[in-house]
Amino acid sequence: MSNSKSSMHPKLAKVQLLIQSGKYADALILLDKVSKKDQKNADVWFMQGAILGNVGRFEEAVQCLQKAIMFRPGHALSYFNLGNVLSSQGKFIDAAAMFSKSLSLGMKNPELLRALGRAEVNSGRPKQAISVYQEYLKLVPDNLDVLGNLAACYFHAGDLNEAVEAYKRVLGISRDARYLNGLGAALCQQGLFEEAIAVQREAVQMQPDNIIAYSNLLLSLNYLPDISARTLFEEHQAWAQSCRINKVDLIARSKQPDRRLRIGYVSPDFRMHSVAYFFAPLLQHHNAEHVETWCYAASPRVDEITRRLQAMADHWCDISGLDNASAIEQIQSDKIDILVDLAGHTAGNRITIFAARPAPIQLTWLGYPATTGLSEIDYRVTDVIADPQGQDEFYSEKLYRLPGCFLCYEPYNNSPDVALPPIIEKGFVTFGSFNNLAKINLDVVAVWARLLHAVPGSHLLIKNPSLTDHATAERYLNLFKQHGVTEDRVELLGLAPTTEEHLKTYNRIDIALDTFPYNGTTTSCEALYMGVPVVTLTGHTHAGRVSTSLLSSLGLRDLAATTADEYIDIAASLAADQVRLSELRLTLRRRMSESPLSDGKTFAHKIEQAYRAIWQSYCS
Repeated sequence: MSNSKSSMHPKLAKVQLLIQSGKYADALILLDKVSKKDQKNADVWFMQGAILGNVGRFEEAVQCLQKAIMFRPGHALSYFNLGNVLSSQGKFIDAAAMFSKSLSLGMKNPELLRALGRAEVNSGRPKQAISVYQEYLKLVPDNLDVLGNLAACYFHAGDLNEAVEAYKRVLGISRDARYLNGLGAALCQQGLFEEAIAVQREAVQMQPDNIIAYSNLLLSLNYLPDISARTLFEEHQAWAQSCRINKVDLIARSKQPDRRLRIGYVSPDFRMHSVAYFFAPLLQHHNAEHVETWCYAASPRVDEITRRLQAMADHWCDISGLDNASAIEQIQSDKIDILVDLAGHTAGNRITIFAARPAPIQLTWLGYPATTGLSEIDYRVTDVIADPQGQDEFYSEKLYRLPGCFLCYEPYNNSPDVALPPIIEKGFVTFGSFNNLAKINLDVVAVWARLLHAVPGSHLLIKNPSLTDHATAERYLNLFKQHGVTEDRVELLGLAPTTEEHLKTYNRIDIALDTFPYNGTTTSCEALYMGVPVVTLTGHTHAGRVSTSLLSSLGLRDLAATTADEYIDIAASLAADQVRLSELRLTLRRRMSESPLSDGKTFAHKIEQAYRAIWQSYCS
């Protein structure tokens, strides 16, 4: 915390000496005596707040600094210190307001601007952070950390071209693995996954123990159109062999086969995120007689979804600020029987916690479409369609195949009404895809172009936040032009302002086209719930078979092709069948709501049966 000297009270000079000597307890005792005699002395409250913030007594620090501001409202440093305390509490929006107030009172230094930038980033407001960091760089040009932060903000704001340029600028100063990793992420979001992989490989070679860079590389490999299941497996194994994490001593568990199980879930995505749509039905319907649940949140971000999940869980633990050793110690002290990873190698993962094996049984499910590579993770939860027999050799985990689909989907609670198929009003069919651009590779573009030629007058609508970036959108339009598809037949949409607006856009398409070899999951479920049939191409890896599993659970396996030609035939035939399109539009939401895909209670029972079987096997 920042401090200031004052001559308003003779004892404050002694307080300053105590602070400089690190004698905070003595300083607080003296300040308490002074405050009782001079309760409106802003300096006293300010100094108490600064000390309390330094020693981690944040609630008391806030109260003292608020009093300092009350008695001296024009003191910029009081607002700054209060902002720092609020940031330490994770109250980033309030912290940003305090830092902004300091700025308005004339305090403008690099330390303040940097703190405000961090608060805006952690508040999920990257656009505001961009302008703050730009101001910082006017004072301290070429600061590597801030240049890197600025590039990351461009990325999170959807300004991908600016992000790429900013990362290249900072890499021109320092060829650092952190910035290579950021550049790779930006390129991947632009759909330039092959360039991204080259950059990510360089980052990994430079810093093999950088789990973030290595996980990003492994995730990107799933997008490669021609990668084999074996190659994917070997790449993950190579990471696991480089992951040198010491095992911890397991705390003894009672091996009673039928006792109540302690289940821990680890994820950075307990928030408005695709994972939450599939995790919430399970957590909500867990039988408290059979399992006791812990959620280990690996991200500090909190929203309405977070609060809802917190209310469902028996225990909630924020591990976002904990290092691995502390997080592992927490999990062990909770005596977790089965620890479940929900992220794999996706952003924000804490996969190395599992490498230390803090729980006797460890599983992975939901968040990642391939093996983790870790032999310390015992099982991977899937189903017979997503991972048919013969796929087991491509996983370091043992595959546990649930009956039916391995997913259960909970739609957004304010989903808009289903509209009539747009073909009725427009007179032509509109295909659409709302998938990640990295999934829309050159092969996908070529097949979609063939489909547009096969269905005269048809249009294609592609929606993705990355298309907010003008350069990215222009590149995709040019890809279709290379296949003879004119610009007037392809519409590209960027970020929707709200989830409701995003879902309402499905009312503008007749048929959803799935990507390959990496299918959609949430996007497929969203389309189906909005009455839009999904045509998919069944692939050779888990990532390419998820939509087939989803469609099978709705009795729509006929919409899953096995070749590109069949994919085009199915989509073209469906486009020509207005009767079926209308029937699906009117019935898909009800069909989905009444299917196992939306039956959280039954799904939770299936998962609990799996946990019980795995636990009993362990006990025996």
